[in-house]
Amino acid sequence: MQQADYRIAPYRPEYIPKIIEVQRNLWGSNAELSAAFLDWKYLRNPYVSEPLIYLAMQGERAVGMRGFVGARWEFGSPRQTLVLPLAADMVIAPDHRNRGLMALIMKAALKDMAQKGYKYVVSIEARPITLLSQMTMGWRQVGSLEPMECRVTRSESLPRVRRFLRKSRLVVSVYRGLHNLARKTPAAPPESRADHFDVLDSTSSRCNQRLSRHVAIEKAPRTRDMAELASRLDNDVRIRHVRDDEYYAWRFHNPRSKYRFLFWHNTKMEGYLVLQATAFPSTEPIRIIDWEATSDQVRLELLKSAIQLAPDRSLVTWSATLGGKERRILEAVGFKRLDHTATMNRSAAVVRPVCDEMLRKEWLLGSQRLLDIGNWDFRMIHSRGF
Repeated sequence: MQQADYRIAPYRPEYIPKIIEVQRNLWGSNAELSAAFLDWKYLRNPYVSEPLIYLAMQGERAVGMRGFVGARWEFGSPRQTLVLPLAADMVIAPDHRNRGLMALIMKAALKDMAQKGYKYVVSIEARPITLLSQMTMGWRQVGSLEPMECRVTRSESLPRVRRFLRKSRLVVSVYRGLHNLARKTPAAPPESRADHFDVLDSTSSRCNQRLSRHVAIEKAPRTRDMAELASRLDNDVRIRHVRDDEYYAWRFHNPRSKYRFLFWHNTKMEGYLVLQATAFPSTEPIRIIDWEATSDQVRLELLKSAIQLAPDRSLVTWSATLGGKERRILEAVGFKRLDHTATMNRSAAVVRPVCDEMLRKEWLLGSQRLLDIGNWDFRMIHSRGF
């Protein structure tokens, strides 16, 4: 077959069954779950008026798809906002691969998004074959996201925390509280592996959802409090996703994921940490997708609480755009950089203007260069899999 045998069609509601069918090759065979995921991710996205989904059609059959998720970014001082879509799901039916469909879909998608007024598209944590195709079509790498992983026992982690507390002059009471928590936290029984959060939920239930005087764990986000904290701390001029009630209220309804929220609260919220895992049994690690606090003490206590609640599990996060203190806290409790050669194909952020005439110009938002990772705040909450 030649490319002339295909046509590229933008999303229409009547295409939903066709999208779900071709996405069996990416999302799995559960049609009900796939329909819920499609509805959440694309149809209820708060930043685009119509889904940015592009289909390769052969006759009446969808044999390929590329999706872009609406994402509103803020940048500069004073702060401005702009929707830069995130490249998301990409799939070609097995019997139609190696025919140039990926490039054909992308070309049509970029043309359509240019007509709709978008300036740039961003891709984070793309699959290797997708990333390779993107780089040949004018995308450029912003930088590695520098994933870090932690899988340490309590006996290994507590001495590291003690040294960090002394070096950083953090309050001794934080360490003592964490030490007491570690003594109360049971090891994960080998049989309780069906759910990523089984041990975590069991331990937090026995503690009546409170992990310490100030840290509580919950299954639902406190969207308003999280947004209020983000606004209090928002003195950053880098390019970062808008963090408001609307975003949080949408973001954590992904039917393919489970979340747990650790909140540090005194008279008001002073920090939060968000854990994400797949909604079904998997060997994938638990992700720390967002982590915010008003002080190092709060940040450390949230992180240690998460580690103590997930014994014998791997935790991963990105470190590329964290500050030096945050990276030192991660290292102090046992996080280590993942081997670059093993993760390089899925740990990069890339960007592209939607108009080809911009390819030879400097790519800017305001005065900020898009190809300088120092101008971005990338978090796992923005990642491809959501």
